[in-house]
Amino acid sequence: MFSRLLSLIPLLILLGGCGQVITKPTPTPFSPAPTATPDRFTPAPSPTVTPTATPLPATPNPSPTPTPEPTPIIHTLQAGDTLIGLARRYGVTVQAIQEANGITDPRGLLAGQQIIIPLDPEARLGAGGEPTPEPTPPPIRIGPLAFSAQADGLWAFGQALLSEGEPLEHVVVQVDLLDADGAMVASVQAPLLQDMLLPREDAGFFVVRFTPRPPSFDRYQSRVVNANPAHTAFHHRELAVRHVLIQDAGESVYLLSGEVTNVGKDPTYETAVIVALLDEQGQVTGLRKVATTPPDIQPGETAFFSVELIPIHLPVADYRLLAEGHRNLTPDE
Repeated sequence: MFSRLLSLIPLLILLGGCGQVITKPTPTPFSPAPTATPDRFTPAPSPTVTPTATPLPATPNPSPTPTPEPTPIIHTLQAGDTLIGLARRYGVTVQAIQEANGITDPRGLLAGQQIIIPLDPEARLGAGGEPTPEPTPPPIRIGPLAFSAQADGLWAFGQALLSEGEPLEHVVVQVDLLDADGAMVASVQAPLLQDMLLPREDAGFFVVRFTPRPPSFDRYQSRVVNANPAHTAFHHRELAVRHVLIQDAGESVYLLSGEVTNVGKDPTYETAVIVALLDEQGQVTGLRKVATTPPDIQPGETAFFSVELIPIHLPVADYRLLAEGHRNLTPDE
């Protein structure tokens, strides 16, 4: 278990915001997180806050983003993959992918399923008879990752920032572990916890787990492997997080609870709150996504949330909250 970080001090913080990340006011026991994020990964101290934590086998350093590999023939579906996203990624048409795989209902696709990406010229021709251009990578920057070796694997927490452009959904991040010679030791993909990423939004949190835990690695590299233009009408962000209470419950366990009010004109369903703990360098040291009770909120009504987090290292200097849900679409949307 962790050593006690702070004396047990309940802090009642009134917060409000519609569809925005909520931060605690400055007059709290926590120090504000720095606004600048280091360009290189600063390895987290050896996790000693839980009995299961062990020192990392090596000091990982970020590597330059690799040059994209040639278009593969077989693609293994990952969480967040869509046919539109794959078509844009590989420069082919959605129809060509469907015909090559006999796909009649894309909703039946499952993560781990392998599909064929056709390479024939007809598949790569656009409607005007010209080759379909390769998609422009989204302007997403991934900050330094915080690693923690636990009994159930090697965990890595991170944050992605969309600097400009339109909102995105189905954003998937890949993290590769490399040895001293640059050979890949392990690779994992994971979607962002939030469903929609807005430009310049201080959120974009994700967590990956390498299991079994790699015995050692020298450095890592991270990149975005999927991102689609968001269908904004489907996402509900008119939600205000209020009456937040954060407590050091002892043994380095943090308890956060509060209310989420639907301040929009439409009902929201599948409502959830993303809670992130940050250290003094602004790196993610604890992360959870929890559904509200109830998950469906009518306009003007309020739901509740409560979550426990154990940071992978101390001290905790700040936190972020983001509430989001979904709308029922009309036939015109």
